[in-house]
Amino acid sequence: MAIMLAINASYYHLLISLVLITLLAFSALISGSEVAFFSITPAQIQDLKESEDKADFRVRNLLERPRLLLATILISNNFVNVSIIILFNFLMNQLLPDSSIQVIAVINAAILTPILVFFGEVSPKVFANQNNLFLARMTARFFKFLRGVTYPLGWLLVKTGLIIERRFENLNHEIDLDEIEKAIDLSTTDGSTQEDVEILKGIVHFGNTNVKQIMTPRVDIIAVQNAYSFGEILELVRESGYSRLPVYEETIDKIEGVLYLKDLLEHLDKGDDYLWQELIREPFFVPEAKKIDDLLREIQANRKHQAIVVDEYGGTKGLVTLEDILEEVLGEIRDEFDESFEQSYKKINKNSFVFDAKITLIDMCEALGIEEDEFEEFMAENGTLAGLILELAGELPKKESVFTYKKYVFTVLTMEKNRVGRVKLITENA
Repeated sequence: MAIMLAINASYYHLLISLVLITLLAFSALISGSEVAFFSITPAQIQDLKESEDKADFRVRNLLERPRLLLATILISNNFVNVSIIILFNFLMNQLLPDSSIQVIAVINAAILTPILVFFGEVSPKVFANQNNLFLARMTARFFKFLRGVTYPLGWLLVKTGLIIERRFENLNHEIDLDEIEKAIDLSTTDGSTQEDVEILKGIVHFGNTNVKQIMTPRVDIIAVQNAYSFGEILELVRESGYSRLPVYEETIDKIEGVLYLKDLLEHLDKGDDYLWQELIREPFFVPEAKKIDDLLREIQANRKHQAIVVDEYGGTKGLVTLEDILEEVLGEIRDEFDESFEQSYKKINKNSFVFDAKITLIDMCEALGIEEDEFEEFMAENGTLAGLILELAGELPKKESVFTYKKYVFTVLTMEKNRVGRVKLITENA
């Protein structure tokens, strides 16, 4: 009887050992596949896209959602490795029933750790690095199955990771930008001009600025309706001075294209009935939250010079140009059609000024001879005097409305439809 029990126990231990070897093989396969999938080069990806092979299609399909694929691999690998540790610990307790927990732990560390590291991690990853496409094709069906099995947990892991990543990314940006800006101020020498310093600061903040902060707002967009005659179009082009005008149908929320001045030049001799609508080019739309460094890359890739900014509902929010983006680094770029700084305000006396509400708060501070931080809380969100007035009013102001901020009194002199026109500013105790 004792012999039979011993034989049964031996078979039982052998079975556990076989399961452990199988799990170790799975661990090696999963670890190697991680390297295989994520070491595929852009050139290899292009080859996969051009291939009609089913295995290549499965590899492409997995790589289209790399975060979910990585989550699937990590979940599967951890599940297998934890199972190996539990089973090996159970086997040691069966083989050495009289040993203490400490002895079993030492045996686990001395035997299992090297096996897992060498056979479950190092060796398969070295192989996968040299045979990435072969291994990716071989395991693609397996990981497609695993992705389906682990999808709920994988989806949760991806979403949690994205939230944490964004929080740390924002925190790092704030710290880095602040430190770099201070370093620029500290390293400024007597030979450095203010323009040099501002360009450096512009470069630092470039990747942290979104489209909404630099766009021309909706109310200031000069656009043409597709029902205009050719004569009306030519007149509007002459008056506006712009080389590109958005074209809309019915309302500015339905922009259907962009009209280029250079496309009109060879048709200037045509009559009012000329179908200028045939010259309209495809519009380029961007969300208002897009970072301008990303937008610059997209504009260059699409060979565009302007983009229509839209909100989450698809409505037109504003317009942004390549010039607007470059001005964030280089400062104001003025051409013959831009209103000069001096034309944007009039000094009545040492305490009184009249400003065009479109003037930036930075230019307004320069005209007043004060530091920019006087209106710092309004700089980021609004950027213009009109934005400051709207912020103070909390609603659309009326003509002759008066608002006070610190020692400054603002009076709205004119309203142009739904936008602030000109504003009188009086400084108290100046």
